[in-house]
Amino acid sequence: MIAAGRPAIERAYGWKDWSVCSNGHVCFQVGVPSHATIGTEAGSFVGGDQVFPKGGPGASACWVFLYRDPKGWHYVNAACVQNSGSNPATGDDSVDVTGCANFRVTPGLSAVVLGCLGNGSAVDVDSAPVYQDGHIWWHLAGRGWMAHDFLCAACRP
Repeated sequence: MIAAGRPAIERAYGWKDWSVCSNGHVCFQVGVPSHATIGTEAGSFVGGDQVFPKGGPGASACWVFLYRDPKGWHYVNAACVQNSGSNPATGDDSVDVTGCANFRVTPGLSAVVLGCLGNGSAVDVDSAPVYQDGHIWWHLAGRGWMAHDFLCAACRP
């Protein structure tokens, strides 16, 4: 998973790998430990962007989101933030949507809709991710499953 996600986030954000970073450049380093979470055909791991040398200004934690199919792991997007909110991998999050976002009884587009949450609704993610119907899904404590697309305001491709 990390072997697919690390070069993908570096390309997406225009960063270099920490092992080849030079002074004054922003580079990406996989966290030690990586805090990898693997669910059902989906996962995430932690790293960070930082100005070289280590300890330079501008450091952020980055969560990298991927899904798995028979061909292997594939990068979806990442969230790099200095605070843990607006990111489903951190547990506490909020809904980011125009209108409202459905939550469902199981992960998947054809699953029964249990309700709809408006923009800014606070949610607690209590599971590892699941990949189904072309989306990563997260379980919301006391509610049901919601697509990653509505839970990652800080994510970008």
